[in-house]
Amino acid sequence: MTLKLTLISVAISCALISCLKTDAPRAIASENTEIALSDVPQSVTDVVMTARSDFMMNEVVKKVRDGRTYYDVEGQLPGGEEVEFDVLMTAQGPQIVEIQRDIAFEAVPQKAREVTEKANKDNLEIVRVIESMQTDKSIIYEVFVAGHPDDPRFEVHVQDGNAKLLAKRWEH
Repeated sequence: MTLKLTLISVAISCALISCLKTDAPRAIASENTEIALSDVPQSVTDVVMTARSDFMMNEVVKKVRDGRTYYDVEGQLPGGEEVEFDVLMTAQGPQIVEIQRDIAFEAVPQKAREVTEKANKDNLEIVRVIESMQTDKSIIYEVFVAGHPDDPRFEVHVQDGNAKLLAKRWEH
């Protein structure tokens, strides 16, 4: 009888787990290491300073994710605005793949806000938005909700005025 109950319990558990569904983008596991400014490769510093010579570097985190190496270079522009350059190490050398900044949800373009609000069926509290300018001139809005500070709950891709909810996490 005990074996029969165990097998039934396992079967029910498996059935319940397979029914679970979440439309939240999944975080990509990465290895993060904060590095001293003096240890940042000169080629990374050069590519960032070429993009914005008025940028003041404050912090750098080296990330290894899915076999790719990034340097997240955080700092400030002269007006005090905080920005982050995400630099991907490639065979051709370091390349900026996105430039990020925090913004208020109200500053997100209307179409992207509408897509986010429609997806936010549970009316979760939005606590942070990161605007990520991409090299193809599109923008990714990473929307974080209360209780989940490390991974965006929604990501919206905006290009040529069109907004689309992403089904999976953006590559960079």
